[in-house]
Amino acid sequence: GASVAHTVVAARVMHPLVRDLYKRLLFAGREHPKGVGYVRREAKKHFRANAHLTTERDIKRAVARGRYMVKEIEATVQFKKYRAMKKRYYDD
Repeated sequence: GASVAHTVVAARVMHPLVRDLYKRLLFAGREHPKGVGYVRREAKKHFRANAHLTTERDIKRAVARGRYMVKEIEATVQFKKYRAMKKRYYDD
C-alpha cells in the first residue's frame, strides 16, 4: 500500500480569559432578541478575527472589548423585557 503522510495540527490552547468571555457571551445571548445562535455566530466571527493576538496585553484589551459587548447584550435583553412589560400593562 501507499504511505499516507499524516500532518499533525497543533491544537491552539485557548487563553482562560478568552474561554471565560465566550461562556459569558453565550450565557448572556440566551435571551437576546435575535437568539443565542446569532450571538454565537457573531462571537465566533470576532474571536476568529482576533485569533492572531498573542501578547497578554493585546489579549486582555480584546477581552475587555468583549466584556463590554456582554454588558451591551445584557442591556438589550433588559430593554426587551422592559418594553414587553410596558406593552402588557400600559396603553400607549
